[in-house]
Amino acid sequence: MVIQLLANCLFCLLKAALSRNEAEEMTHTWIGHLEQRLAPQDLRTCIETLNKHLVRYPSCKAVMWQEKTAVKMLKQRRTHRDNQEIQDAIRETLALIGYVDPVKGRGIRVLSIDGGGTRGVVPLQVLKLLEAETGRPIHQLFDYICGVSTGAVLAFMLGLARFSLEECEDMYRRFGADVFRQNPLVGTVKMGWNHSYYNTETWETILREKMGEEILIRTSRDELSPKVSAVSAVVNWGNTPKAFVFRNYNHTPGSLSRYAGSSVYQMWQAVRASSAAPGYFQEFPLRSDIHQDGGIILNNPCALAVHESRLLWPKQPFQCVLSLGTGRYDAARRGPATSTSWRAKISNLICSATDTEGVHTLLDDLLAPDVYFRFNPMLSAEVSLDESRPGALDRLRRDTHVYLDRNRLKLARLCLVLGAERSAASHTKDWICERAWEVKQGWS
Repeated sequence: MVIQLLANCLFCLLKAALSRNEAEEMTHTWIGHLEQRLAPQDLRTCIETLNKHLVRYPSCKAVMWQEKTAVKMLKQRRTHRDNQEIQDAIRETLALIGYVDPVKGRGIRVLSIDGGGTRGVVPLQVLKLLEAETGRPIHQLFDYICGVSTGAVLAFMLGLARFSLEECEDMYRRFGADVFRQNPLVGTVKMGWNHSYYNTETWETILREKMGEEILIRTSRDELSPKVSAVSAVVNWGNTPKAFVFRNYNHTPGSLSRYAGSSVYQMWQAVRASSAAPGYFQEFPLRSDIHQDGGIILNNPCALAVHESRLLWPKQPFQCVLSLGTGRYDAARRGPATSTSWRAKISNLICSATDTEGVHTLLDDLLAPDVYFRFNPMLSAEVSLDESRPGALDRLRRDTHVYLDRNRLKLARLCLVLGAERSAASHTKDWICERAWEVKQGWS
């Protein structure tokens, strides 16, 4: 049995590419192995190889559902609850086929972070206060975290890479020294040559160092990992850019998202694509797609986050939806000017391409006031996406702290909502629903 298992594994790895029928036949083969009595090590080998197969041939998840593999995986998870390696592998399998466990709180808790370049220090201040007040890290406070551009950087660093908020703030300081520093003449030449004022390679090096090259879906192996996504804009699909969701989860075959997306790209690639701001960094080609900063079409991704969360947990209510802006400036306060710099033109274009407050108004009308919260401070001065002067970043922090001080009651209410734990009755209901679902799958 072990020899046959290893032989199939070797065949799977050495085969250059399988046709659709061959891939489905191979899926049936691995499912058949799962139904046999296997030693723990053989079981883990079987599941890990099946995971690699599903990453390579995602359409085969339909076969997995036809064969009721989710039920088999849940039973194996209960049987081998003391084997951490098998638990991790099973969590990845379930994520690959679109199965999602119930949320840990009383309902779905969503965090959405706007784009805005180095103004990402603004939502950082809110998150630092949240951690201090609740005593829990951000990745444990939310079930779903979504970001665009600088928001994607924060979403991935906090939700998946597990950096501390202090380490995130250090990275924003590093932006000024390593990324947003350029000789004006060199930058102008680069703009004409490859449409990027700054050194894109430097930015990619930092992302590889911070995010690593693990593919997104493998982060689901960690029991504490929330669902996380980053939004980019694909610019070569027709006449207008289209939103693309890099995510660490999949949907079930019957749950169709309004947004294209994938879970098989590397973490650094997802953030690189979401932050490819036109004029600042080069656009980012991935396979046959060309990605630019998601902020050019969706600078406030909160509505997208709500949509994706509803698909993942269709029967769960929303416990909390937190939307964090990167600060806004009253345009009427600008003095008269006869012209603007290219940086100001591009920054204004990106910031005005999507109306972040329009999304806020819509969600504010649709969601209950004790569910939906938006924090977006008014800034005392206009700040560009590539601002790197220490004094300007310090002013952003001061403006945010003044704003939060004025909104102490709102923040206290948010912490109260976030801290509400799932009741014992709800946990019992989850257990009953899981068993009932398994029985129903067995009959259907």
